[in-house]
This record gives sequence, C-alpha cells and structure tokens, in this order.
Amino acid sequence: MKKYIKNKVTRLVPFILLAALSSSCSKDFLDSDPLSFYEPENTFSTEAGLQATLALCDKQLRNNYIHYGFSGVSVPIGTEYLFSDMAQYGKTDTGSNIADYANTIVPTGHFRRDPSGESIYLGFMWTEAYTGIKNANTVLTYIGNVTSLSEEVKNKYIGQAYFHRAYRYLNLVYQFGDIPLITKILSVPKQSYYSTKKEAIIEMITADMEKAVQYVPEQSKIGYVGMVSKGACRQLLIKCYLASGRFADAEAQANILIGQSGYSLVQNNLGIFDPGEILRLGLLPEM
Repeated sequence: MKKYIKNKVTRLVPFILLAALSSSCSKDFLDSDPLSFYEPENTFSTEAGLQATLALCDKQLRNNYIHYGFSGVSVPIGTEYLFSDMAQYGKTDTGSNIADYANTIVPTGHFRRDPSGESIYLGFMWTEAYTGIKNANTVLTYIGNVTSLSEEVKNKYIGQAYFHRAYRYLNLVYQFGDIPLITKILSVPKQSYYSTKKEAIIEMITADMEKAVQYVPEQSKIGYVGMVSKGACRQLLIKCYLASGRFADAEAQANILIGQSGYSLVQNNLGIFDPGEILRLGLLPEM
C-alpha cells in the first residue's frame, strides 16, 4: 500500500510543478514595474533642478582644493602646483621622484602614489573636469525648459554654467594641451572623439566669460557666500584674456575688479608671522 501511494505521488509531482509554473510565470509577471523614471526633460523643467546641478558643479570645484577623502598636502591642487614654481622638487638624487617627470607624471588611474610618497591626481583632474563640463552643459541644454524663470534669473544661471565650463576647460588645456571640446549633452554613446586646438577652446571660453560678466550679479545680490559671482567671473575673464594674449583687455578688467567692484589688493601679510615657529619647522637657518 505504501509503495502504491509513493508511486502515485512521484507520478503527480511533475504535473503539480507544471501547473504551478504555468499559473505564476505569465508574460505580465516578467514585465518590469519601475517606481519612477529618470527623464532629463522632467528633472530639469524646474528651477530646483538647475540649482541642484550648479550646486554639484560648486562641490566638484572645491574637491580640487579641499578633497573629501584626503587632507594635509595630499590634495589634487598639489598636482597642479607641481607644474609651477610653487612646488618644484629641488632634490633629484633620491631615486625615482616627481622631479623625474618622464616616469612619474603620467595619468594612470584616478590617482596614483609616486615612489616619493606624493599623490599624483592627473586622472582625477581629467575625470572631474569633464564631469563638471557635463553638468554645466546640462544646465545650458535644459534651461529653456524652465519657463517660470525671468530673463534676469535665466541669464544668471547661464552665466554661472559658463563659468564652470570655462574654468574646467582653461585648466584642461594647460594641463593636457589639445583636448576634446564638448559643448552639449550627448544623447547616444560616442567614442569618436577628436581633439580641438587649445587656441580655439580659449577663444570660445573667453567669449562665454564676456557674457557671464554681464549676466551674473554681484555677490551682494546673490545672498549665499561661495557661489559664482560677478567678481569671480571677471577674474576668470582676466585669465582668459591673458591666455589669449589680450593683455590690454585683461588690464582693463583687472582695474574694474580691483577699483570698482568692492575688492582690493592685499596690503599686509596673510596670517601671523611667527619666527619661532618658522625656526622650529626648519624653514629658516638659525642665526
């Protein structure tokens, strides 16, 4: 009797499983049912969407100077200083160090650590710069969708986006030379990038910054400290004029910035000069 029941159950199991599968795995069951969709046309149809994107641009820009994951001298801006007279390595007899540019200053990865202990952030600078350019292009592409903005407010956001894009491109052309120029959001994947001449990029961002100086209000009218202001735009325009060899225009803008914009040149030393502390650090010989 037990053997008979066992055989019956064994024969019924496949039919039970088939029936269960047939009833539960319909086409509707396999259809995706997302809770929400990301559509740029909807996300950037409000002023809040533009503000969030520009806030991200501000945050990414600060990462060059005050990085969230690193402290002390190991920050991305230190790599920039290595190509100036601010952080040149004076000793070259300690094996492979940053003074040996051919072997150490190479963009391998997000960042790498040089044998001498210094972090090299060329990969970081490239990635962060083009991320900032993408976000600025996002604002410029979709700002026309926000119909509630007045012309004055709209121009302010356009000018701030111009600032962020120009800042990145000015850094990139002096860090890497001729580079790909991207001025709009890509709708499909692209691999066929071609480099644009450094001079052409500087000419474009100079024209953009001339508009930004007109569009972006003074700091006193913005309200929040740390956002892109007219003074910041004018300073970047000065650098663009210098880069393009328009020295008279740069001087004229500098005179406006220093003498007519509520700013002034620093007259005294920054901070407190403490000879004892300098001696303790060994930065000055003891007399």
